[in-house]
Amino acid sequence: MTDTLPWGHRSIAKAIFGYLKKRERGSEYRVDYAEVKAETGMANDFYTFLYRFSPKLGGLTGILAANGAMREAFEQLVKLNTPGVKKMVEWMKPDLIISCYFFHSHSLARLKEEGAKFELWTVVADPWTTNRMSFVPGANWHLVYDEVGEKQAYRYGVKKGKVLKTGWWVREELYEKKFRISNFKFQMRRKMGFGDDRPVIFIGGGSLGGNFLAKVLPMLMLAKKKVGVVFNTGNDKLAFNLVEEYIKLFKRIKRDDTVIIKNYGWIDNMGEVLAGCDMVFGKAGPNFLFDCVAVGKPMVAITHIGGQEDGNIELIRKKKLGWVREKSRKLTDFFLSYIEEPEKYNRKFAGEIKREGERNRKSLEKIRQKILGK
Repeated sequence: MTDTLPWGHRSIAKAIFGYLKKRERGSEYRVDYAEVKAETGMANDFYTFLYRFSPKLGGLTGILAANGAMREAFEQLVKLNTPGVKKMVEWMKPDLIISCYFFHSHSLARLKEEGAKFELWTVVADPWTTNRMSFVPGANWHLVYDEVGEKQAYRYGVKKGKVLKTGWWVREELYEKKFRISNFKFQMRRKMGFGDDRPVIFIGGGSLGGNFLAKVLPMLMLAKKKVGVVFNTGNDKLAFNLVEEYIKLFKRIKRDDTVIIKNYGWIDNMGEVLAGCDMVFGKAGPNFLFDCVAVGKPMVAITHIGGQEDGNIELIRKKKLGWVREKSRKLTDFFLSYIEEPEKYNRKFAGEIKREGERNRKSLEKIRQKILGK
C-alpha cells in the first residue's frame, strides 16, 4: 500500500508487490496492490517546493518533527487521512498490510487502535536519516535498510525484536543480466542516438525534477572531448522546457557533435536507459541511488534534500558507491576529468557497487520468507 504521488514510496511498494505477486501461485498468500491518495493538506505542496527549488532546506522537516506543536498538527492530518485508508481496509479486508508510506502507516496504526484486525508492517523509506515520524507506534514490524536504521528505531522507542533488516527494495527486473552485458548496452546506446564509443552520462533521477540544471548546463560548453548526455527531468515540465531551450542555444554556439544531448522527461524504462549510460550525475535519493547500484552504475551526487537525505551522502562515501560533487566548481572539474579518462572512473568502485547490489537483491525474498513464517 502506498500514496498516489510519484515518490520513492511508490517505487518501493511496486518492488515489493511485484516480487510477491510473481511468486503468488501455489503459495500460502494472495497479494494485492493499493494506492490511496493521502490527505495531507498543503504538506505535499510544501515538500514539492523544497524538492525542486530549495532542497537544502529539507532539514526543516526533521526540526518540525521534533516540535510538539507540529507533532500535534501532524496528528490532526493523520486523523483527516484515516477515512480514505479505512475505506480501502474495509473493502479489501487484508490480513497483513505492508505500508510503504509513513503517513498511511500512522493512519493504519490508528485504525488498529480502534479495533481493526490486521497486521501492519511499515517500511522506513530512508536508509540512514530518519526521524521520530518514520517509526509508527502500533506497527507489528518496521522494515529497515540495515543496522543503522535498526539502531535509530530503538532510539525512537520501537520494541526490541520488532525491526526487520532487509537491504533496500529494488524492482526485481533491474537485476536482469542484460543490464550488465556489453551487447545490450551497445543496443541501448544506438537506440538513444549514440553511435560511437563516447562516454554517456545520465543526469537527473528525481521524479519531481529539481534545481540541478543551473549546475550542469553551463559546464557542457567546456567539453573538448566527445560525450553524450541524457537528461531526466521527471514530471517537471519547467525543467524539461529549460533543457529544450538550452539545446537550441547549444547547437547555435557549438556546431559540431562533441556533445550530444538527449532530453527525456518521465522515464518508464529506467533500467534500459541506465544500462546504455556509463556514469550517473543525480539527486541522492535512496531509490534512484539503489536503482543505479542494481544495474551496476556509479553515481555522482550533485544535490540532495537537506536533513532527509544527508545520510545518503554519507552512505555513498562510506560504501564507495560513487562520488559527492554538489558544488558547481567541483562538479565541473569532475566532469572534465571524467571525459578525459572515463574508464578509470567507470572501474573505480565496480567491486563495491556489485557487492551492494548482491546484498540488496536478497531484500525482497527476506520479506517473503517473513510472510511465510520461515
